[in-house]
Amino acid sequence: MELVADIYKIVKQLPTDERFALCDQLKRSSTSVVLNIAEGTGGLGDKEFKSFLRNALKSLYETVAGLKIAEMLFKLELNSVFEKCDIVGKELNALIKSLK
Repeated sequence: MELVADIYKIVKQLPTDERFALCDQLKRSSTSVVLNIAEGTGGLGDKEFKSFLRNALKSLYETVAGLKIAEMLFKLELNSVFEKCDIVGKELNALIKSLK
């Protein structure tokens, strides 16, 4: 959830003409990470949970790609956010691998 809060702070720094493009996409993809994890914990079996975790990981990759675009276009320093994304990705991968 901390990552989502960081993303919301970052999008406030972007130009208003990006509000309905990159900003919205970053908000959707980052919240999708958390929401997929939450939905997957809803009493489903390991197979279904794993599927939701994979979707969360895909959303994380989408978030990272959007952040790289923002970093390049608007000269933002986002290393700390990329580090958080890396940690979340490693945790998701470890959890996925732990499920049969």
